[in-house]
Amino acid sequence: MKRIFLLATMIAFFAIGKVSAQTVNGINLSDLKQEYIEFHAFRQGDKMLIWLEYGQKVLYDRHAAIVKDVKGKNLEFNSAIEFLNTMRSNGYELFQAHSVATGNDVTKYYVLKRKN
Repeated sequence: MKRIFLLATMIAFFAIGKVSAQTVNGINLSDLKQEYIEFHAFRQGDKMLIWLEYGQKVLYDRHAAIVKDVKGKNLEFNSAIEFLNTMRSNGYELFQAHSVATGNDVTKYYVLKRKN
């Protein structure tokens, strides 16, 4: 029984550490306090990267808006929904989703709102 409790505790700490280790522009996602944020996912290989905007300046360094780990490496997700679930654990919920067509490409944007 003690081993099961110890294992469950270790898994919980690992999961909490993974969530807090995700950053954008050097800020932990768990520390974002903006009412609304927006993201879109784009494919890199067989994984998705997330471009997140919370009102920061991204004109000159658009790569800074990509969600990264603590070491500054781009975090890869299986889908936009995986990231949406991650943001739910950081206090956000889906507010609106819309698509923007540019040429032959269509980009889906997700607007999240801080939960009350």
